[in-house]
Amino acid sequence: MIKYKPSFTLVKRAVIVLFVIASCQPKKVQNKLPQNSLRIRKEIELVEPRAGTSFSVDSEITFTLSSRNQTKIDSIKIEDASTIETVYLNTFKWKSKTTRTGVPQITLTAYFNGVAEKLYPKITLLSDIVPDRYTFKLLNTFPHNDKNYTQGLFFEKGTLYESTGQKGNSTIGQYDFKSGEAKKISNLDKKYFGEGATSWNDKIYQITWESQIAFAYDLELNRLQTFNYSGEGWGLATWGDTLVMSDGTENIYLLNPQDFSQIDQLETYDQERKLNFLNELEIIGNDLYANIYTMAEDKIVIIDLMSGRLKGIIDLTGLIDRSKYSGIDHVLNGIAFSGGHLFVTAKWHPEIYEIELSKMK
Repeated sequence: MIKYKPSFTLVKRAVIVLFVIASCQPKKVQNKLPQNSLRIRKEIELVEPRAGTSFSVDSEITFTLSSRNQTKIDSIKIEDASTIETVYLNTFKWKSKTTRTGVPQITLTAYFNGVAEKLYPKITLLSDIVPDRYTFKLLNTFPHNDKNYTQGLFFEKGTLYESTGQKGNSTIGQYDFKSGEAKKISNLDKKYFGEGATSWNDKIYQITWESQIAFAYDLELNRLQTFNYSGEGWGLATWGDTLVMSDGTENIYLLNPQDFSQIDQLETYDQERKLNFLNELEIIGNDLYANIYTMAEDKIVIIDLMSGRLKGIIDLTGLIDRSKYSGIDHVLNGIAFSGGHLFVTAKWHPEIYEIELSKMK
């Protein structure tokens, strides 16, 4: 097939026609807001605290408001999730009535000249707890399938359940924890990357990583229901009649097991920063035990479920022989509780460890 180039004359004519057409189009008028538009500048501004400032959750925080044109502020209403207060000074002190860490939803409403303006301070509340530190005593070592990319681990009625990940290898299974032998295995479709699992009301729940799909099974692993949820799924545990899910960030989500709708959300912090990479979960009382998805340290953190504050750190250094099993492939992930002891393992790891904790002095 022969290709022809258009002649220069034809190209030139086409350019002239397009130029004329463009010249005849009506010009757009830009709508500019006046510089004093209320959508751009407010009369009242927050002087302190500055955006991004962090405080301990038990701190008394100083707020200062000012007006741009020396306007007298008649009163200021302060609202957060737990309280509503009114003050009559431009500078005042405020203390949260809650012990929850994270970024509180605070609204300041300033009243002046019959007008109300709202301000939204952006601060972070850190934990006020010095976390306890724990070491461990190894009680028993049990065999574990080293082909299991462990994502969830828990006991239900004396049987060990484990969920595993990786597309094409994701499962939920029953195991004899002493022998490591599988009693029953249910495979997920190859499109799913399995994540954490837990039990509630004689049902087993399993989440997936990025598919935003959760599955419910009976205790014999016959599938009963499918649920949808938002975001990524990492770890899953049960707290009374509530499911608790992690997504690899500092956030913990409280979910209704009937439909996986979100009931509440916690932000987890220590005294300096948020706790990132929260992964597999176990709950004992009101304490959330969480693996941190890291190859640098072998540890489990303990979080107060009422507030999100870090209250304990379990140092598991030496539990796994890192000269034999690298932290890259054998990342700690899997916490189960039975008989007053913890059972822990790692991804693709040949052993499960029964340990007893003791508080460091």
